[in-house]
Amino acid sequence: MEVRHNKLLKAIIEQYIATAKPVGSKSLAEDSGFDLSSATIRNEMADLEERGFIAQPYTSAGRIPTASGYRYYLDNLLSIENASHKDFGELENAYKSDIRHLIKILSDKTNLAIILSRESNNIYITGLFNLFSQPEFEDYKMVLSMGQVVDSLEKAMSNMFHKIDKPQVLLGPENPWSEYCSVVIAPLNTKEKCLLAFLGPLRMNYNQALGLMDSVTKIVK
Repeated sequence: MEVRHNKLLKAIIEQYIATAKPVGSKSLAEDSGFDLSSATIRNEMADLEERGFIAQPYTSAGRIPTASGYRYYLDNLLSIENASHKDFGELENAYKSDIRHLIKILSDKTNLAIILSRESNNIYITGLFNLFSQPEFEDYKMVLSMGQVVDSLEKAMSNMFHKIDKPQVLLGPENPWSEYCSVVIAPLNTKEKCLLAFLGPLRMNYNQALGLMDSVTKIVK
């Protein structure tokens, strides 16, 4: 895509992640450093919508990213920032205490559900309250969809256990659980092979999640 389209898509996605509200041309013109009029931004947004990267959830609303938009963002626009020194230290100390303590801290920092699956098919999950506190779950259909995901966790993790050999983000139609959620998942090099997964809505703070996941894979050796 053109540089301007890339910059616009990145701004839409990051504003939507931060606010959970559809993004309009006026807010982009005022807050995102674009030297463009609202009318010009609307035209550019129309191009992004035609390409399937953003969508209008309802008439007169702004735009929200689609799964294709998030995938393009992850593959082309996101520069993952390392976790802060403070966060890394907290995670490292938690792991020395108990890996379940580490998982709890991850959930508190991300407001996501965190899943630890062991090769022995032992699954530990925490943070469902944090997950369902996300604005998306004001929609009853989203609650039902995520409920189905949680019910099928054991089977899904078992099916993926020997397919995941590096950190990945599964979203939209590529997500085996649900097209309405996103999963950041990675193997951990413990004595017993484990998979660690962050489960959340498509509107996940991927920068934070991937930075924390990178820290965990460095700590758990």
